[in-house]
Amino acid sequence: MFPTDQSSPPPKELVLLYSMKNYQWYLKQTLQFSTGGLGRLADLHWDEGSVLTLHVLSVDGHYWHYAWSWAVHRSHCGTQESTANVAVIDGDTVLATLFKVAVVPPPMCSYRVKTAASVNDVAFGIGQHENDFAIVLQDKNSLVFVLSSPGDFVKPLTGSCTLQLEGAGGENGFRITSSIPECYGPYSIKPDGIQIPEHAMSLHHWTWPSKDYLLCVCTSEESHQLLRVDIKHEQETHLVAKSLCTLKDSVLTISTSSNGIVCIQYQDGSCAVPNPDGVVVPWLCDDGAPLKLPKPCATVAVCEVLKQARVIALSDRFELFCDTVKICDDCTSFKIHGKFILLTTHRHTLRCLLLDFDIANLLNGGSIESLNDAPRELESGSLLVTSVPADGRVVLQLPRGNLETISPRALVLDTVCDHLDRKEYKDAFILMKVNRIDLNLLCDHDPSAFLSSLSEFVQQVKEPTDLNLFITGLTDKDVSATMYASAYRARKRVPFVFKKNKMRDEICDSLRSVLEQVDYDRYLLSILTCHAKKTDPELDEALSKIYSLKDSGNKAGITCDAALKYLFYLVDRKDLFDIALGTYNFDIVLMVAEYSQKDPKEYVPFLNKLNQLEPNYRRFTIDMHLERYKKALKNISLCGDAHFSECLNLIKTQRLYTTALNLFPEGSQERKEVWEIYGDYLLEKKHYEEAGLVYWRCEKLRKAARAFELCLNWNLLLSTAHQMNYDQDSLQALATRTIDALVLAKRYKEAAEISETFLKDEEKTVLILLDAHMWDVALAKIHQFNKMELTEKMWKPAVTGELEVMLETVDSLKDTWSKHVARLMTVREHKANEDQGEGDFDDGAFSDVASVTSRTVGGSVTGGSSISGSIATMRTSRNRKKQERKKYVLKEGSCYEDLALIIALNEVASSSDKLQEECRDLLRALVLCGLDQEAKSLQHQFAALLDIIEKDIPNVWPPVTADSSLPLGPHSSSTMIAEAVQKQKIVEHVISDPELRQPPALQRNLCWKLQMLT
Repeated sequence: MFPTDQSSPPPKELVLLYSMKNYQWYLKQTLQFSTGGLGRLADLHWDEGSVLTLHVLSVDGHYWHYAWSWAVHRSHCGTQESTANVAVIDGDTVLATLFKVAVVPPPMCSYRVKTAASVNDVAFGIGQHENDFAIVLQDKNSLVFVLSSPGDFVKPLTGSCTLQLEGAGGENGFRITSSIPECYGPYSIKPDGIQIPEHAMSLHHWTWPSKDYLLCVCTSEESHQLLRVDIKHEQETHLVAKSLCTLKDSVLTISTSSNGIVCIQYQDGSCAVPNPDGVVVPWLCDDGAPLKLPKPCATVAVCEVLKQARVIALSDRFELFCDTVKICDDCTSFKIHGKFILLTTHRHTLRCLLLDFDIANLLNGGSIESLNDAPRELESGSLLVTSVPADGRVVLQLPRGNLETISPRALVLDTVCDHLDRKEYKDAFILMKVNRIDLNLLCDHDPSAFLSSLSEFVQQVKEPTDLNLFITGLTDKDVSATMYASAYRARKRVPFVFKKNKMRDEICDSLRSVLEQVDYDRYLLSILTCHAKKTDPELDEALSKIYSLKDSGNKAGITCDAALKYLFYLVDRKDLFDIALGTYNFDIVLMVAEYSQKDPKEYVPFLNKLNQLEPNYRRFTIDMHLERYKKALKNISLCGDAHFSECLNLIKTQRLYTTALNLFPEGSQERKEVWEIYGDYLLEKKHYEEAGLVYWRCEKLRKAARAFELCLNWNLLLSTAHQMNYDQDSLQALATRTIDALVLAKRYKEAAEISETFLKDEEKTVLILLDAHMWDVALAKIHQFNKMELTEKMWKPAVTGELEVMLETVDSLKDTWSKHVARLMTVREHKANEDQGEGDFDDGAFSDVASVTSRTVGGSVTGGSSISGSIATMRTSRNRKKQERKKYVLKEGSCYEDLALIIALNEVASSSDKLQEECRDLLRALVLCGLDQEAKSLQHQFAALLDIIEKDIPNVWPPVTADSSLPLGPHSSSTMIAEAVQKQKIVEHVISDPELRQPPALQRNLCWKLQMLT
């Protein structure tokens, strides 16, 4: 407490509040008291229970209660143009640092604003004025404005503030990279219809929500009023202050969002908002109730979540709230950064949460631990200072006072995506290059927009070296869906399919075309890179373009030597020599060989030998050396008859049959020979039908007939036989062989057709159809041939004979089913009794022995499984399944007897199901024979078999319903869960093999019965 000069009435007393950081004492607050009407100060005392709370008492009994909280005076950083300004109060000086261009810890700064009186507060503007700030002086609460864009401001004639650049702001050899603001003021505050008290800090909680006015709170003995201080001023040096309304309580915080939304928090934690008319109304929650924070919070910010204004508040217990919802309970500092909220935690991490995605998820009941935001580890005690919207940097202050700048991947990627959305490729490229972000994201972000804007991309990036860096890093993997998927969790993306199915090839081709149009000479190296980095590199094209520079170079000064050396960086030297050889240009080969430092003894004799060959055969020899067999085939096909044998040998060894067919004209002898060797290959691979077609094309009819006979294509076989002028005996012998083969293949209908058409053997035709149980078709043929005697001779005996076989089969299936079902029930009952006995027996000694035994048996089974598994990995899938089924032995007392019985029952049910169609056809035939009783008996017995199977299926294969799932949840007791677990164990114990738990699928909708027999 310092008395002023005694000779200057009225006397005043000052209370100066200092803080120390970075070994520097800062004068943070100046409290000025006039002793004229209030009396001299008697005492001041810090509160013992509340931090930063001061009690002041005058000799006349006046009492003042002051409470402060620490805050960072910083710009809102709501736009890309924000300079990320942070202001530090130090007596009559404000230290301003533009973190966008300079990161220096206090007491260093970008510039100093020197005023005529001590500074008590700083308020930053919003929107276009967010780089401007107002300084509140303790001397009569006057204001000084520091403006980057003055607009309508008029400097007072008696201005007494100055702005001095520091080293970090452009002095002492530093280069200035931002505009220098100007100081306007001081402006005194002129009350309009109100009276401002004389005591210190009667005006407090200053905020600048609009370019036209500021807001503050005026505190008197009677009330707390919200004042509006209009910025519009005349040539004089005062600003008009008007009272908007009287507040219901003392104010704890006033916060303003980047778009001008003001939130007033009272001492009890309730929140209010002034409307455009100046009336303060309660801040409403989603349910329409007035917002009251769970605890009064000293740090508050306003932001928008899904286009709805929200209050973010941090309590002194490190609890972070969004309205009334607790986001986390270990937050040490936070800041709104565009679409994000940045948090530092006691776990020494930085969290970057998306407001419209992560915070919205938390408001809907989500957990912060489940968020996919990739927390960034920090040094212990780090606190947020500010962030830079232009490049996503975050400035942190460490406990010892120094500053640290980091670039969280989430913020950088979001900034890059915003640049790409606006097609600002240069800014995005620089940011990605500095932060080592995969340059594939330039394309993967929006492939359609990128491909359509390649010329704009080239014009912005410009530098060939940067373009080369982009091209060399191209891959076909979509990094936006893999490496950087977390950055796109809240972004909608439209799937894009590249025309060539490979992103790298399409971009290389499209970009190369653009570069050739823009400036071929300047971007030659980039064009070469496009050729070299394709999936199948076009190095021959690149070498041809380099060779064209050999004599004169180009306008950009790129020589043949420089271009070739650059290509060596992209491709292996040995590979490049082979590619050069593949151009068939020996000048290019020698040029590459010279720069690849190959020994001339290695390649000169080979080149001399090649040079002596005929051109087409020389190219063939080169292609064979390079294993380019398709090109070699094309070249050898041009060498004439002298080398045709080599051509055929190449076709055979490399299986280039289809390629070779296109090289020779239709009808030529060479093409026929290619067809023939192709047919031989297909026949060897057992593609008989295709082989026959190929032989037909080259007029090798005998081979074609053999191939058609092997594939049982009897139509083409007999056609080929007719074309070969077979005599009648040979034709009939061929038809007889074909019929026998078709019958063996159970293709009875085709065999009957050949017998009828080619052999004219009517009895054999009917006999084939009867063997196939095609009773209706056989009877139709008998009437067609007008041989009614065959009905009694062949048709009826075959039907009755099949009836006996069918009855025996049904009886056998029924007996087998009943026997297996009975045995299965016995085995299951025996196993259930064994399990129950182990559970109920209470002899301690036996329990110990039983437990040891069970462990021993279990171990041996496990060991057997592991050995079986290791062997099975060396077998095919079919052999493995066969091996698994071998352990299911249908023998009484075997370990897996129940599973073997289930397999056997499955086979019985499937066999019975397949008999339905045969039984239906046989019943029709019996009725036509007049054997009604026999037909009725068969239908009855077969229906009884199906009924028994249908009845026993639920017992053999117990149904596993949806009720078998565990009833977990808040309404389930432990008893309910235990019973459900026990039931589930029983079901699993009945059929231990999951592959056998499903019953066979039966044809329940097939109508095989005859109503006349019921």
